[in-house]
Amino acid sequence: MWLMRLQSPSVQGDTPIDGRRARRDRSRKAVVDAAFELILEGKGQLSTDDVAERAGVSASSIFRNFDGLADLQQQALEQFRDRYSHLLGATPSPHADLDDRIAFFVRNRVDLYHQAHPLMSMARARAFDHDVLVEAVARNRAILAEQTRACFDPELATLEPSQAADLVAIVDSLTSPEGFELMTRTHARSRKRVAVAWIAALHALVTADYIAGLTPDVTGGGR
Repeated sequence: MWLMRLQSPSVQGDTPIDGRRARRDRSRKAVVDAAFELILEGKGQLSTDDVAERAGVSASSIFRNFDGLADLQQQALEQFRDRYSHLLGATPSPHADLDDRIAFFVRNRVDLYHQAHPLMSMARARAFDHDVLVEAVARNRAILAEQTRACFDPELATLEPSQAADLVAIVDSLTSPEGFELMTRTHARSRKRVAVAWIAALHALVTADYIAGLTPDVTGGGR
């Protein structure tokens, strides 16, 4: 009996600790989700009050759980790959013909940028001041480049390494987040028109005549 009485406070004492941890985890998730939603809505310049109001928490709790707004923005960006993995990592069927692969590729890029463009734009803008965001942006670019290689592997396989690298770079530049922003904002093209233009351009880029013009080291400067 005395042993049970000695053990009881310890067992009971674990419950409040676990409860506090669970509440803290829920609070952190609510705050990150709120920041994510606000950024996607175009609220690039987040304020503590905006995030706290959306998350339903106190402003002081944000400072207890995060190392400032930069840390919060970085945490929101970390969710990017999880939330959009179905678009970032998607690849067409290996047996698909060129038309289907191009359509698949463009559809994924346009859907991704339409849904996540504000977050991607924020990350690029903040990357000038935060090394962590520099790394995150670089990782996302690498993922998109790998998707390009996967979609156009049959065409790339017929090229010399330097030619293949050129083609990947051109396709990635054309269909980049910056390219989407330029077409939609500067040139006022709709998502549909962006898709139509990109599909036509990609067909032109991967034709035999164009690839034949991608001679290695044409400028004499190599890579």
